[in-house]
Amino acid sequence: MKTKPTVLFIDDDATMRKVYTTGLAMAGIPTHIVASIEEAGKILEEKKIDVIVTDLMMPNYNGVDLIKAVREADYTKHIPVVVFTSGGNTELMEQAAMAGANEIMQKHNTPPAKLIEKILKLHEEAAPGK
Repeated sequence: MKTKPTVLFIDDDATMRKVYTTGLAMAGIPTHIVASIEEAGKILEEKKIDVIVTDLMMPNYNGVDLIKAVREADYTKHIPVVVFTSGGNTELMEQAAMAGANEIMQKHNTPPAKLIEKILKLHEEAAPGK
């Protein structure tokens, strides 16, 4: 049986956190839920994370800042990153792709089941020996 990935879910919108992380919980996927990049940094230092799902536009920092930091650190550079955005800022989405996002998904087009499917696929692709 395949192990479920541990997900770090970052979004400053409480409603989005609740809707999507409820779906992750129902799928049995362990999830650390935070509202800011600062909180995400603490989790990444303390916990083993298999997949990161991050909002793109947040106060103080944005998802691009997070992706760059993740890709620069030896202990996190291997972690797949899904940018989960409301869209609208195509320049920021392009920057996220160039910074190393594995996937960019639009919130309004992505039901929880589709996000879960993508998380599981990225985790499987990132597994050692793949």
